Amino acid sequence: MDEELMVRVIPPPATKKLENRRRLPVEPARSIAVKRDVHEFVVAADAGRFAAAFKDVMTDPAGMFGLIRVKRPADRLGRDFDVGERFQGCYSIAGALLNGRGRFLGRALGWLLALPPLRWLITLVEDAMLSDYAVIDELVLAPPPGEMHRLKYSYLDGTPIRGCSRFHIEPAGDGRCRVTQIFEYQEVNAIALGTFQRFGLKMHDQVVHMQIHQAAARVGATVVSGTIPQAYA
Repeated sequence: MDEELMVRVIPPPATKKLENRRRLPVEPARSIAVKRDVHEFVVAADAGRFAAAFKDVMTDPAGMFGLIRVKRPADRLGRDFDVGERFQGCYSIAGALLNGRGRFLGRALGWLLALPPLRWLITLVEDAMLSDYAVIDELVLAPPPGEMHRLKYSYLDGTPIRGCSRFHIEPAGDGRCRVTQIFEYQEVNAIALGTFQRFGLKMHDQVVHMQIHQAAARVGATVVSGTIPQAYA
């Protein structure tokens, strides 16, 4: 397998652990409040075409959303998601370290980061502290005419938040579609509450912004409007 794709594969031991991770639904009775982050985009593309492009973006084995990459078991890499499938969203330490480096320094640092002991350490830190884990709960890729395309995934143990994310894609008239993203979440503890409000929510919105814009670009469409600022790109 290509070296670049290796960092997107969940190895068998971690895959087994992923299958045993429990769901983290929101618990309104807890002391930390349940919150909703809702964003809407209008894209100049037919809902079906955009939904197909969005699926391709989400399953692209070489895709990146800023410094976030999607990791899947080797036998699922590049394939369509299925209901019940589990996956990992992982922050790239190497990407952060290499970002903005000059050509010579970038090559040297890239070589260093590729050394097996250092790669092992980086993966350990990314998996333990810089990842979200989730399971696909709903996936409607071919709804009846006029109905919404839908995606829902729920967060799993090992993620700093409880809750779920939903994407709805529906016709908006004049060859356009409306994409609504609903993020219902609750931090798992006080540490996560502080860090997620300072950094995590902004990064989440950045990823959503990139997902929508990358999918639009795949069908040659423009994003007519959106509630996440363009600066997040």
